[in-house]
Amino acid sequence: MVFSFQISSYKKQNGTFSIRLRFFTSANDNQYIDTKVSVKKTQWDDKKQSIKRHHLEEDLNAKINQVKTEVQKLYYKNEGVSAKRLLQIYKDTKKYNTKSYLDFFQSVIDETKLRGKTRSAKTKQHYHDKLKIFSNHIPFSDIDHNFMKDYEFWLLKRGNAKNTIASNLRAIITVCNLAVKAGIISKNNAKGYTIEKENVEKQSLSLDEIQKIIELEIQPRHKGMIKARDVFLFCFYTAGMRFTDICLLQWSNIVGDDIVYTMNKVKGRSGSRRNIPLNPKSKEILEKYIGKDDFFVFPMLYGFENKNQEEKEYRIYIQNNNLNRSLKIVAKKCGINKPVSMHMGKHSFTDYAVKSNVSLLMISKLLGHTRLATTQHYLKDFYQKEESDTINQLFG
Repeated sequence: MVFSFQISSYKKQNGTFSIRLRFFTSANDNQYIDTKVSVKKTQWDDKKQSIKRHHLEEDLNAKINQVKTEVQKLYYKNEGVSAKRLLQIYKDTKKYNTKSYLDFFQSVIDETKLRGKTRSAKTKQHYHDKLKIFSNHIPFSDIDHNFMKDYEFWLLKRGNAKNTIASNLRAIITVCNLAVKAGIISKNNAKGYTIEKENVEKQSLSLDEIQKIIELEIQPRHKGMIKARDVFLFCFYTAGMRFTDICLLQWSNIVGDDIVYTMNKVKGRSGSRRNIPLNPKSKEILEKYIGKDDFFVFPMLYGFENKNQEEKEYRIYIQNNNLNRSLKIVAKKCGINKPVSMHMGKHSFTDYAVKSNVSLLMISKLLGHTRLATTQHYLKDFYQKEESDTINQLFG
């Protein structure tokens, strides 16, 4: 990478010209940074690369050389990058106070919002705000294993669960990794910190319990309970379709005897397109909602077709809470003593598939996983339960 100063060809109203830092690897990889210093042409020595015959020449030369030093340091930390990428890294360092971890974290959250990932941004904001209560000023230099230990102990004293603490600590490391990538810091000193996580067994409903939910008599006036049951069962019958995807399901996604849609959580990735065959049970639920809305299938987003992504995301968040409350009432009336939620529909399908001896490859395909390893990890709890049941049957 070659670094040099050049005087701009554009003459300002006051008769001065800007001094720019030029850096390049080739004619096709050529970039400039304005040093914010302007002088007359007679005050620039191109051969010596310095300002001359100026009453502030010492200060101005120091200023332009500081810019050059900053860019060169970034280049040495990111050796091999193109001039275009180096310019982006430099711009990133100027967006916020480069010493402040919290400022950088907030910029990551803001970028997440701009990408339309409202719920993800909300979660990250929660992590950020909690960290700010712990300390309202956190330089990057403070974040190391000792800092992580102190923060973990602070969270523990406030009554946070082990997995909640793990999520908060992972967020710190992730943001530091992004700062390294952006050239803000050269090393993530929190990396390698041991984060303990509690293995929470995935709970599911048996086929008998699901049958109780199906057969429960619900008065027509309890619309929330009816809707909650329909959505839960639809999730079960569609191989664990995510709640957000069910909310976003449009009539245009029903193609013949199939549901064809893009999974919202992994949209943009290969394999995000999913095709789920309809069956008599799922068709029966769909028929209940034909003609109620021309755009969305289920009521959660009726009238929201022209709303922006953030409004839809917030609506889905509220609806998920409301329907989970209604579903818990349904479960209680059925005598089911489990913390039933919408997400349990996916776990219940998976458990049913495992007990029905469906192959691992087919379960992976039905769940919409792109990697078999993801399915193997996901099924760990279900297979462990199956092993326990088998041993008890053999020797019970």
